[in-house]
Amino acid sequence: MYSFSIITSLLNSLNGWKKRNIIQLVTTIRFKIRHNLINYEFTYIKGGNEMKKRVALLAMATMLALTPVAAFAGSDNGMSKKVNVKDDAVLFTSAPELKIENDGGDWDNEETIELKLTNAEWLDNGDETITNFETELAAKIKAATDEVTVGSTVYGVDVVVERKTDSKIKVTATSTQAGNIAEDIELRIPMWVEMDGEGEATVEIVSKDGSVSEEEIVFATGASGDTIITIEDTTDFSNTVEIEAIEIEETAEGTIVVGDLEYIELEVTKDFTFSTNSGIYGKISGDFGSFDIDPDNVKLDDETLKIYLNDSDETDKITLTDDESGIKTLEISELYVKPTNDADEGTVYVTLRSNLDEIDTTKLEVGKFAEYSMTVEADDDPAEIYNGQYEEATDGNSLDGTSVSTDAEEHELTMLNIEEDVIGTWDANKEVTVELPDWVKIMDVEIEGDSKDDLKDVSIDGNEFEFTVDSTWDDTKTKGVELTFYVSVEAGKTGDIDAKVSGRALDKEEFEVVLGKAMNPVEIKAEVAKLKAGVREQEVGKITITEATDGMIKEGQIVVELDDDLEWDEEPTIEVTKGDIEIDEDDIEIEDNILTITVTEESDEASVIEITDAKVKVDRSISEGGIEVEVKGDAIIRNGFDKDDAAMLTDDKSDAIDYYGYYSNDEYATIEVANVITPADDNTTAAEPAKFVIGNGEYVVGEEVKVADVAPYIKDGRTMLSLRYVAEAMGVEDNNIMWDGSTRTVTIFKGDRIAQVQIGSNKMMVNGTPIIMDTVAEIKDGRTMLPVSFVAKALGAEVEWDGATRTVTIK
Repeated sequence: MYSFSIITSLLNSLNGWKKRNIIQLVTTIRFKIRHNLINYEFTYIKGGNEMKKRVALLAMATMLALTPVAAFAGSDNGMSKKVNVKDDAVLFTSAPELKIENDGGDWDNEETIELKLTNAEWLDNGDETITNFETELAAKIKAATDEVTVGSTVYGVDVVVERKTDSKIKVTATSTQAGNIAEDIELRIPMWVEMDGEGEATVEIVSKDGSVSEEEIVFATGASGDTIITIEDTTDFSNTVEIEAIEIEETAEGTIVVGDLEYIELEVTKDFTFSTNSGIYGKISGDFGSFDIDPDNVKLDDETLKIYLNDSDETDKITLTDDESGIKTLEISELYVKPTNDADEGTVYVTLRSNLDEIDTTKLEVGKFAEYSMTVEADDDPAEIYNGQYEEATDGNSLDGTSVSTDAEEHELTMLNIEEDVIGTWDANKEVTVELPDWVKIMDVEIEGDSKDDLKDVSIDGNEFEFTVDSTWDDTKTKGVELTFYVSVEAGKTGDIDAKVSGRALDKEEFEVVLGKAMNPVEIKAEVAKLKAGVREQEVGKITITEATDGMIKEGQIVVELDDDLEWDEEPTIEVTKGDIEIDEDDIEIEDNILTITVTEESDEASVIEITDAKVKVDRSISEGGIEVEVKGDAIIRNGFDKDDAAMLTDDKSDAIDYYGYYSNDEYATIEVANVITPADDNTTAAEPAKFVIGNGEYVVGEEVKVADVAPYIKDGRTMLSLRYVAEAMGVEDNNIMWDGSTRTVTIFKGDRIAQVQIGSNKMMVNGTPIIMDTVAEIKDGRTMLPVSFVAKALGAEVEWDGATRTVTIK
């Protein structure tokens, strides 16, 4: 056999990449020699130009072909996880897995290792659900081992397990195909063990063939106590972060008595605290039920979060249930930890304690905090956006029943830049949300920047844009995206268009950036006139409509709608007093309280439209105070949904509003044009309560006794009173009580109320709204009689009944 020192000296004469090349070659040579496939031609070996070096390589390759591969042995060893458990715990169902990978391709056709335990013993037949430990563990290892495809051949391993002692087993893996065990095959060996005391439990890997790296690895830590408190993993973070779930597991059935558990207290490292997510502090789940941890269930005091449970003194507590047998677990998840301004970088811990002695106070590492940062800013000054405007896309997209986009600069906000300042700040596969004001709808988003191709799960929902970044992005450089929003702004809304940028991906408090400024396309002013109730042909003040710039008023209609208590008495004068906008002076329409002006051509010069000589009729029932008009119409509101738009859509109004940038608002502005200086009548309320006695014509208003020509009576269990006498008692003057003999209808005006009832009908109209009575209006001795409860309702009064004296009091 050739000396290993000779081979080493040959290898040392080569540079790094040639050593690697030779080792790979030797593996190939040994494989071909074993299967009688070697052809002894090595001319493909990469080397120097000198013949001697080629001969040396050939000689070395030949020697290595006859030398055990152990000279180049190696594997990549590790553990799937490290667990904290009870000192006599059994690890089986969720046991850690020992990982041994043939990462260098140096294993032979068969490899044998011994696994020696400290502070633990391998399980045996009869433990848990194990019938035959050796065969079941071998089957588990084989099933967990990934197969590797080389060319068209699929390589795997067969596994044999031999139990040597309680603490030692031998594992033999054999290639399922002719030749060596394939490179990159990874043995995954579950640690089916029982802990044997407190402290660390380790497994020592001993290679019987010299091809596996020998190593001792910790897989568990045993602790005394009646419960085991663990956290699955740690999380490094720079800002608010969701930590891994904390699990409290019984070591024996009934350890946690629900009725005795009053609270669980979590204390995070100083200068950190707990934060809510979507309004809750986390979740309790497991074998005792599943509950959101509401802010009312807890007390947060700086870094300490106390969760109240079961029989605690707190009213708002979480009531656990215990309906199952067996060993149970309680999990606290969806906990968010955030640093304060004074937080230092380093390891962060959460200490768990409770009032139960069975739950040991336990300090758990939850992660490491590092100062990361993001930049979220506008690329330029805020863009000016006129509200109510609507421009479709120039690329052919339109109202096609699916979506509407626009690339018109009239709708373009200033670009938003989102960029991490420190690598790793921006978490992949977590969402980022950009929220604009609720009176702004996003119609389209242009995405640029270094990471634009990594965006996924992109969605637009009204005023919100959401996306995540794929985990495959390059994590060796900072990431960033540039977003340009095209928006539709609700008519009449003005002010800053703020973008609120938040989300779990940023792990920061919400950023707020101003991307635009919403402006009115037109200014509407009015001179306030004084009006009297019940008078026709009263003139309202001049109304002026001024464009902010040219072209703000589009072809279409401007609608001026009066208060419901006013009507246009005659067509007003409409003039363009500045600019070149054109209106159809022959197509000015008035109908009841609505004035319509038709614009036939947009302006090239900012224009002014004046409405003068406008006369109105004022209802007598109108209340004293300001009178407003609404200005609307598609000439100034292009994104308000109108019934005429339905012909353009394949879907309904809700789709237009949800998907196309429309709004249900069809009002541009409301302005005061008049002030009513006299109400409908001067005395609308009763000064004193009025009392009526059944069967007695006399009634009392305050201290004054009056006489009605029809006494109150009871019919079908209802107290019937004269509508006129009740109205007069309530302060309604005689001229506000009107009788129409042709329709047999009584009308009463009282303040802002108009009540009407027709004889023989059970329907009373109050301000145009029907009220159904349980009996009909009737005439007795020339008076209209109604049930007293409906008379009171019509006139806005209250009724009291004294059964002992058979007296009705109205006030």
